[in-house]
Amino acid sequence: MRAASIVLAFILTSCGSGHDTSPAIDRRCAALPGNNVAIKPSIAGKSYFPQSFGKPAQVCNFKGYPECFARINEVENDWYPDHWDAAGEPSLYERSRVPSTVDTSTLRFTWLPTFHPPVIVRIERSRQGAQLIAKQLSGKGGYEPGKVEREVTRPLSAIEMAKLDTILSATNVLEQRATDCNTGLDGSPWIVEGADHNGYHFVKRWSPQEGPVRRFGDFVLALSGWTFEERY
Repeated sequence: MRAASIVLAFILTSCGSGHDTSPAIDRRCAALPGNNVAIKPSIAGKSYFPQSFGKPAQVCNFKGYPECFARINEVENDWYPDHWDAAGEPSLYERSRVPSTVDTSTLRFTWLPTFHPPVIVRIERSRQGAQLIAKQLSGKGGYEPGKVEREVTRPLSAIEMAKLDTILSATNVLEQRATDCNTGLDGSPWIVEGADHNGYHFVKRWSPQEGPVRRFGDFVLALSGWTFEERY
C-alpha cells in the first residue's frame, strides 16, 4: 500500500528542463540540511526525470525549521512513473532531449486521487494541429495503478486549441514554482508537464482548490468528456 508511505516521504517536486534549466537552487540550501535522492529509471526503463531533480534545491518548513529538499523524493520517483508506465505513457523528459521545432510540443496533466482511478491527459501539438489522448486507469492514485480502463483519442478543434492557448497564457502554468510545500494524507497530486524546444517542465500541486494548476487541470479533464464523482 503506497498511501501510508506517501505521508511519510511526500515532500517536494520542482520545475525543470531537459537542458537542466530548472529554477535556480535556493541559496539557503548551502547552509541548510538536505539529502540527495537517487533518480532512477522506471520499471519499464524510462527516465522520467533528470538527475538534477534529486539534488536539494528548495526550502520548506515541515518540522518547525527550514530544510532543503530535492525536487523529487524517493516515493515520487517510484509513484508517478508507476502510473505512467501502466498507462503506456512516454517520458516527456526523454522527449525534451530530442531536438524539436517551435511548432512541436507536448503537454500532460496527471491526476492521482488517493482513493479513485488515476487520469492522464496528454496533448500533442504540431503545425498540423493538436491531438488529445486521455486515459483512465483501473486502480487508485494512492495505491496500485492497475491498467488502462478507458481511453479517448481525438483531434482538438480550433476553438479548443484557442481556449487552451488562453488558459496557458492566463495561468503561465508551466512557469510556476514546482510546489508550494503543501502536502496531505488523503488528496491527490495534480501534475503538469511540458516538453518543447525549451526543454522539460514540471509543476505539481497537492489537491489545489484554485490557482494555475487547478484551472489548467479542470480544463483538460473537461476535454476528456468524462465526468467524475469528485475532484480533489
